[in-house]
Amino acid sequence: MKFHPLDTVPIIALRALPLIEETGSITRAAIALNVSQPAISRAIGALEQKTGVIVTRRIGGQIRLTAEGERLAELGRREAVLRQDAWEDVIGLKRKKTGAVRIGSIGASASTQLLPPLLSRYQKRFPDVRVAVREIPEQEIAEALKAGLVDVAITLAQDDPSLEQHPLADDYLVAFLPNNQRWPQQLTPRDIAALPFVMTKGGSEPLVRKWFAQAGVVPDIRHEAQQITSLLALVQSGLGVTIISDLAAPKSYPGLAKVPLDPPAPREIVLARLAGNPISEAVSAFWDMI
Repeated sequence: MKFHPLDTVPIIALRALPLIEETGSITRAAIALNVSQPAISRAIGALEQKTGVIVTRRIGGQIRLTAEGERLAELGRREAVLRQDAWEDVIGLKRKKTGAVRIGSIGASASTQLLPPLLSRYQKRFPDVRVAVREIPEQEIAEALKAGLVDVAITLAQDDPSLEQHPLADDYLVAFLPNNQRWPQQLTPRDIAALPFVMTKGGSEPLVRKWFAQAGVVPDIRHEAQQITSLLALVQSGLGVTIISDLAAPKSYPGLAKVPLDPPAPREIVLARLAGNPISEAVSAFWDMI
């Protein structure tokens, strides 16, 4: 930023000029600004010295502005407006009425099931706060929080002491299969490993792989997809079976059967933030609402 001659001029001089123009009196301007009359006189003297122009003149018993003074008075009025706007913005932030919240989401279960009701409640209370949702792979959530890319994140519970976590929901994995035969009431890893498998590339993938690994079996992966709609479409087409989060599953799934797993594969979904990290009033309000 380049130096400007007005940078060293007392700001009180610019604030006083519009009042002098209105009242014709330095004394009245001083009263309005809650400062002494000599303080304004000194500030105007400094202004005239820095600019090299005369900004006031006495006509009769009143102080009037010169043409140069009128131009600087306009600058003073604009400064007052900007100052008031800035003050209102700061107060709005303090009262959580403005600002922004950046939310990370691990995928469909968070973005379609958990976030909408939370955001609806929050935006009703704070309609002027901007909210941005960013879908991030579950394994990258912690780094996104630490890098400051998001303020909070809906993710799976993590064994990470650097994160403060607030429980949101209990979820579990379920299998989806073509509804063309009678399936067992529960399916084991060995049951599913005997079938062509469609692997999710979404946030549930690590837990799905862990579920198979703990049983000592390897799924027969024929296809991979990230979107829930794509996974289920492949199953509907008879290309295999899949495992997804129950929260991410659609409410209706024509042509498909949803079957619980044995053993169960639970997962806890939390709202996380970086522990000890200063947060804005808007983010604090979202966190406290949970």
